[in-house]
Amino acid sequence: MIKLIVSDLDGTLLQKGHIVKPTDQEALAKASAAGIIVSIASGRMHPEILHIVKDLHIQAHAISQNGAYVHNSAHELIQQDVFETELIKQLATTAAELPFYTILCAPDHYVITEMNEGYAALEANLLAPLKVMPHAVQALGSELICSKLSYIGPIEELLKLQQQLISTYGDKIDPYISDVNCLDVMPRHISKGLALQALQAYLGVNPEETICIGDSFNDISMFHVTPNSFAIRTSHLDVQAEAAHVVDSVAEAIAWVLQANTDEAETGAKLL
Repeated sequence: MIKLIVSDLDGTLLQKGHIVKPTDQEALAKASAAGIIVSIASGRMHPEILHIVKDLHIQAHAISQNGAYVHNSAHELIQQDVFETELIKQLATTAAELPFYTILCAPDHYVITEMNEGYAALEANLLAPLKVMPHAVQALGSELICSKLSYIGPIEELLKLQQQLISTYGDKIDPYISDVNCLDVMPRHISKGLALQALQAYLGVNPEETICIGDSFNDISMFHVTPNSFAIRTSHLDVQAEAAHVVDSVAEAIAWVLQANTDEAETGAKLL
């Protein structure tokens, strides 16, 4: 039996304009009514996930900032982790010299060192506060705790930066493309997959009782901790290659779940 459904947000459940398709919303409500636990796993912050979940009218657990934070459906913190201070200071200092929009991620708000038209445009896609902190780099490790660093810019340049960061910092970081114009940089010991394992342990749910749905490279670590992984068909082919199934929507994946649970229940009844 599938007991836990975990869905990514942007590009998976959440469409442009912060819209959830009615068919996906109905499918999640149907799964929740059937007693299946729901969790959102996103690079976004916990307050942003709460905003979306409220509109879905369901109870859901939350894996936020690519696994840095795990909250239960009562908004209680289960697990958290952040960058080592010296490492994030090095990354932030380097970022200040690069031609990208750079955002530091605190537990519940985004941080930039100055506001301009570019950052103002980015703010429209955020559902958590964007705060200006000119002394952000100096504040890291004390006044400012950071679990994720995001670079925004042209994808071709971000891919070059990705390789440069890997060459410089090796296995200390995990930089991956999380959107068409975004490179997220995480400590290597933080991922959606590790956070999902923590949530599974908390809930007492086994890997084979879980499905996860995603569309980006930051979802691949989740694909590796359950045999029931679903990539959205619009995702990169390398992402699709890591999933057990490819679907057009969250609703299609949930239909698979409900049918699988029905089939297993009927098989069990026959054996009795």
